[in-house]
Amino acid sequence: MPSYDVLIIGGGNLGLWTAYFLAKRGLQRIAVCERYWAGFGATTRSAGIVRQQGGSETAVKLGKWSRELYQELGRELGLGSGFVEVGYYVLASTPEERAAFQELVTLRQRCGVENTWLEPSELAQRLPFVDWSRYLGATYTPNDGFVYPQIVARNITHAVLRAGVALFEECEVQEIEPLASGYRVRTTRGTFEAERVVDAAGPRGARRIGELLGIDVPVSAARHQIVSFPTRPADLPANFPMLFVLAKGYYLRPDEHGVLLGMSNPEEQPDPTERFLLEFDWDYYERLKPDWEATIPALRGLPIGRAWTGSIDYTPDHLPIIDEPRFGFYVLAAGGHGMMWGPALGMKMAELILDERVSDLPDEEIRLSRFQEPGKVRDAIALPFPTR
Repeated sequence: MPSYDVLIIGGGNLGLWTAYFLAKRGLQRIAVCERYWAGFGATTRSAGIVRQQGGSETAVKLGKWSRELYQELGRELGLGSGFVEVGYYVLASTPEERAAFQELVTLRQRCGVENTWLEPSELAQRLPFVDWSRYLGATYTPNDGFVYPQIVARNITHAVLRAGVALFEECEVQEIEPLASGYRVRTTRGTFEAERVVDAAGPRGARRIGELLGIDVPVSAARHQIVSFPTRPADLPANFPMLFVLAKGYYLRPDEHGVLLGMSNPEEQPDPTERFLLEFDWDYYERLKPDWEATIPALRGLPIGRAWTGSIDYTPDHLPIIDEPRFGFYVLAAGGHGMMWGPALGMKMAELILDERVSDLPDEEIRLSRFQEPGKVRDAIALPFPTR
């Protein structure tokens, strides 16, 4: 029976980066069990936004570290990192957002992120293709950007295989049995033993894996929708900066020769199915369309090249879980930001496993036990998710 020091359940962005950092720090017997294929689930259905403009200390730091780590891995492998730096504006629609965003600038600067508040008059000079009469200003970070999910999934998969990690694809975990020392994990590809097990199973598995040991992992799945316009209006520069209209739950970024737009419906309900590909809600698309066409008139009437849905994992406060709720059993969840925070979350999970601590992040923003007293901290800069 194969035996490992650490067995990671979930071969998406979180699980693979955890394996990478464990191997980088010298651990040799590491396995990853993935129900489908590496990067197949939520990872490669993402829009790839990498934003440092979070709404809490943890969100800011994870975004900052992940941006750097994507680029470092590309250099290490001698491959393109998949990261494109274009800058990012987060738009304030209400007086309440304006006040909250201005306070967050101080937090981000304290965490080492270049972030500024800009008034509509200055924004109109910088981005004349936006109707700034609809907004009260925006925060801006010049070195935010995005990644192409397929490229970063390729890179991290290559990195873990090169490091000697055992990657088992089409390997669904069916049972976890506690032993006197470690765990026995039964899968569709056989039975393994491991001293430690990491639940990094994402929106379609994190809760189910926790239940195998009687642990409540409050991770659910919600539908997110993305469209890509194959052509870019002449009014938009080739590498135009990203825009996030927080109040409406949509954002834009460059995409190949065109424009990508992602959106979440605040009325969306948790999705209990096991499917990653969900039905596209064209009714909601048409409801929201007048808003982005009013914000950026040049988008009006653009043909659609692609439209797809993905499952985003979320926690009640939009913040991650990095914890060891049972001796030798760890939970890692992204709180809705698997692509944006994946590298840093893997780094911090490896630190928890090897050093028995997580440095530089507040316990109240990462521990599983915080959900027993909810409401203390939330990531204020996040897409709308279901309230349950």
